[in-house]
Amino acid sequence: MFERILVPLDGSSRAEVILTQVARLLRLKDSEIILCQSSHVPLDFHTTRTAAIDARMQADATSYLDGVARRLSDQGARVRVRVGNGSPAEMILDIAANEGATMIAMSTHGRSGVARWIMGSVAEKVVRASTVPVLLVRSFRRSPQGDLHPAVAQELAFQRILVPVDGSPASTAAVEPALKFGKLAGAEMRVLHVRPMVIPPSPILPGMVAGAPIVPLPTLPPEENPVVTAVADRFRASGLKVLHDSVEGDPAAEILDRSATQGVDLIVMGTHGRSGVSRWLTGSVAERVLRESTVPLLLVRSPTP
Repeated sequence: MFERILVPLDGSSRAEVILTQVARLLRLKDSEIILCQSSHVPLDFHTTRTAAIDARMQADATSYLDGVARRLSDQGARVRVRVGNGSPAEMILDIAANEGATMIAMSTHGRSGVARWIMGSVAEKVVRASTVPVLLVRSFRRSPQGDLHPAVAQELAFQRILVPVDGSPASTAAVEPALKFGKLAGAEMRVLHVRPMVIPPSPILPGMVAGAPIVPLPTLPPEENPVVTAVADRFRASGLKVLHDSVEGDPAAEILDRSATQGVDLIVMGTHGRSGVSRWLTGSVAERVLRESTVPLLLVRSPTP
């Protein structure tokens, strides 16, 4: 997974923060880093795109990436650069496919203004279509008061990794990438199974208002839940420390709450990876976590549609 890491940049210092945050990955002996940037920059309606403008944008992007590559090379990384065309999401996916990238590592906010990388834009498009794991790291941090501030350029520890599972092929696809990340960081793995609450059907008689209380189904203790224990045993067999739990509730809410209150450094989740209007994982769970979590995410596409 770490053999060929594609890192999209956009020329801003905020996007470059990821280079420090995931420095350990970039310095791995057997890793090759591919820095990429799109030379496609939206022009205002007063400007007509010409061959000269395109050439200048291409030259500017190449010069910028070469400068970043030199800094990383001086730190011992093996680096190449690629400048692409088209929209940022299309460029990232095309280069990932053409270069045989094994992981994409990107910041979720890259620049301000019209071309800013916001959730619902570049990151979501890449995650929906990428056939390789996508590591998303926030270029901002949230203060205790709820305000957003630029993230500090420091290496992330990834000491506690949360791995939500539900027994589906999508969640199973995330297990091996989570294991590789865990072994690299010497992390404590936290396996979580959240069983959604269900509302049993009930007859609606004349004059009655539809509705029924949410009734929890019997839950097996974590040590008896095969969905959790199979994954926990896989991690333990590789020498990793593991905590696991099985609860009932709203899956996205439980994942977000635990990641915020238990010192989680990374969430590793599987996605269906379907195109069009199809959803991820279990309905909107992965999408909600992607939009609301301030914890880094590693999203892995299931090979099973």
